[in-house]
Amino acid sequence: MKKVFAATSLIVGSIIGAGFASGRELSLFFAEFGFSSLYFLPIVFILFYYLFKLFLSIGAKQKFENVFEINKVAGSSPFFNVAVIVIFLIYAAAMFAGAVEVLANNFIGVPSIVFQVLVFALAYVVLKFGFAGLVKVNGILIPIIVILLIVYSLYSTLVPITNIPYVPSNTGAHILPISIIVYVFGNILLSYFIVAEAGHGLTKKQIQKTAFCAAMMICLALLICIICLIINGTVVMDASMPFLVLTLRLGDPFPWIFMSILFLGIITSLFGCLHTASLPFKKKFGKHNTIFCTTFVFVISLLGFDTIVNNFYPVIGVFGLGIVIKILIWNHQRANT
Repeated sequence: MKKVFAATSLIVGSIIGAGFASGRELSLFFAEFGFSSLYFLPIVFILFYYLFKLFLSIGAKQKFENVFEINKVAGSSPFFNVAVIVIFLIYAAAMFAGAVEVLANNFIGVPSIVFQVLVFALAYVVLKFGFAGLVKVNGILIPIIVILLIVYSLYSTLVPITNIPYVPSNTGAHILPISIIVYVFGNILLSYFIVAEAGHGLTKKQIQKTAFCAAMMICLALLICIICLIINGTVVMDASMPFLVLTLRLGDPFPWIFMSILFLGIITSLFGCLHTASLPFKKKFGKHNTIFCTTFVFVISLLGFDTIVNNFYPVIGVFGLGIVIKILIWNHQRANT
């Protein structure tokens, strides 16, 4: 049971980032379509469950030193490998910038450089401990994040800021399935190596339990948070950080609770992406690969959270779909040989 809990926390931690914890990602991919988006949550659960189970099983059968090795067996080109690593570094940079902005916005009198150094140090220390450090950090933080998100969303649903729920101007029935696919596969791209690592040493039964628990935890949080966003109307839905709007109207200590949820969600995703991105550089840079990747991510983060998200995020879902299709084909061929 301990292994299942650790693997589940690791997977959920790789999915919940700034977009999820702030509510922006949930608003964009789900709540924007109104209550009809809830009917697609079973499909989201099935996709996550199957894909988590797939990569956990791959990791249980074969240990991969880095993400390049998974891509190699799936027949990916060198260009694709480079693109994947660049995406991981860019996403990590967005998380880095997001973590700094959350702290800077809540401690206005403190120079941003202080928070940049703090986030840099946190990322560097966790990376130095490697996969074991990642497991321990997620095992502690993820249950806290999920519980706070659910409790806070339930409260905001029961005590909404308006009596007029959000009603989409266009149901977007033809766009909703595409939106969900982009959401799921974009998240899988950013987590598939972590999921494969989490599968190492797990039995078939433990893999099934882990995939089920991770998919269920994510979808339960999605269900409660989406309902919360819709119930609280257009003002919340149109905000860049919907949950921030909900917390500000409540006053202390709720903004601090939100900051804690958002910051923890950001850094767990940051750690996961940095871990994945740093391993391919281990042979070339040795023990210095950690400082190299952390510094590179810090430099990109100087572009700012909004700039990175607006200009680079759209390609993540496309590449996610591409890598999963390649691995599915490889896995099918391997099973038939």
